[in-house]
Amino acid sequence: MNARATVVRNRRGGPWAARRSQRGFTMVELTAAVLVIGLAIVIAVAGTYFLFRDRETLRGEARYLAGFLEQVRTRAAVSGRTHKIEYNLKNQQYFVWFPRKPEEGEVIDGDDEDAYVAGAFFEMPSRGGAGGQRRFVCWIDRICGGDGRPISDDRIIIEFTPKGGTSWHYVYLTNEDGEFYTIEINPFTGSADYIQGEARIEPPEKLK
Repeated sequence: MNARATVVRNRRGGPWAARRSQRGFTMVELTAAVLVIGLAIVIAVAGTYFLFRDRETLRGEARYLAGFLEQVRTRAAVSGRTHKIEYNLKNQQYFVWFPRKPEEGEVIDGDDEDAYVAGAFFEMPSRGGAGGQRRFVCWIDRICGGDGRPISDDRIIIEFTPKGGTSWHYVYLTNEDGEFYTIEINPFTGSADYIQGEARIEPPEKLK
């Protein structure tokens, strides 16, 4: 009897194995599980944060550019002289060309290049990328004319006249997630409105 009892206790799945299975997880196993769960939460929160941040950056740039264009229109109307906006799609920047003040006895032709001086450059936001290169957070995807067709030039200049008028055009800003904001510049009022999304606006009847 004793010999048989000893065999039962040492047999796989016997009382000793049952006792070991009832001990549950060790502290090392619990700590590892908590670390894995915590890491998963951090990754999820970080991904959501960066997505929200890039989306807000895109919206902020659209709002800022629209306000910038409104200021240029106002300056042109107040000064009574034509101002010019340059969009440089190659370098992803934009700025204003101010009419230069004439020197004493000088007569300036508004069509001459030296009749204007460039203002401060505003670059689209970027962060460091691989190999030290810049990686844009959002950028000017394209600029379309009043008929809705893209303007192919990398350097686009738009005038704002003293009466507040300008050329009808749309500026499309986008980011890596494929989100868009569209800025519409109205030629009759000179106002600049920003719209969430990739606006596909039908051209006015007289432009069709």
